[in-house]
Amino acid sequence: MRPLARLQRALDRQLESKAHGRTGLTPVNWILVGLILLSIALYTMDPENEVEPHDALVFWWINRIIVVAFAVEFVARLWVAGTDSRYQHLGGRLAYLRANWFMVTIDLLAFMPELIYVVLGLPAPSWLRVLRLIRLFKLARYFQAFSLIVNTVRDSIQPLMAAIFAAALLWYLAGVFLYLAEHGAQPEKIASVGDAMWLSIMTLTSVGYGDVYPVTIAGRIIAGLVAVLGVGTVALPSGIIAGAFMHQIREREKMVRPDAASAPPPGDG
Repeated sequence: MRPLARLQRALDRQLESKAHGRTGLTPVNWILVGLILLSIALYTMDPENEVEPHDALVFWWINRIIVVAFAVEFVARLWVAGTDSRYQHLGGRLAYLRANWFMVTIDLLAFMPELIYVVLGLPAPSWLRVLRLIRLFKLARYFQAFSLIVNTVRDSIQPLMAAIFAAALLWYLAGVFLYLAEHGAQPEKIASVGDAMWLSIMTLTSVGYGDVYPVTIAGRIIAGLVAVLGVGTVALPSGIIAGAFMHQIREREKMVRPDAASAPPPGDG
């Protein structure tokens, strides 16, 4: 075996230890976990406001090292994917990206936006630093509890998008009807459909700050219907996630105990 191929396989065993039947974390895995936690700690401390300028510069360099390390990790994972016959050559690497699209997206968001600013020599804005929290999802590779959560979110994306679309449609339509019902009675408070949408979202979520509320009979009827529909609309994503979570638990039980799926329920027979 060529030295490069041996290096590729050795790195694959370090990065993808579970694929080789190893239950614990490898030294490389532990380093990556440490970088993830260090990155979150740096974000929590907010060096720009909490420490002296000299220390902030040290933290700045540490974060740059973390960004580069995650970029190297991404490239390394793409390279060692070639040890699997399904993912060899360019077409195989594209198949690997498609097959692991969720974690690939997490890996890219963990370093790519900040790396672009680093290459351009620009300071990272506040909203970009918030993306560092996405690095927590990288822990799903190493700890079963995180993996369960990430797989649940991944499997729920399509139905969640449908639920979010339904909620957004209800929100907009409620805003339009509330505008038509309330604009004439209180034009100073509901001067546009946008103002009515604020009232509709407060009604939809049953928060009700009290700054705007319907005063006409038609507006109150519409708001009442929206409040009732809002209970189901807000609860729908929770049910989707709960169902996907239970499915993940059952699938893991089947992997641990293959006979559990075919075993009759207690009391039968």
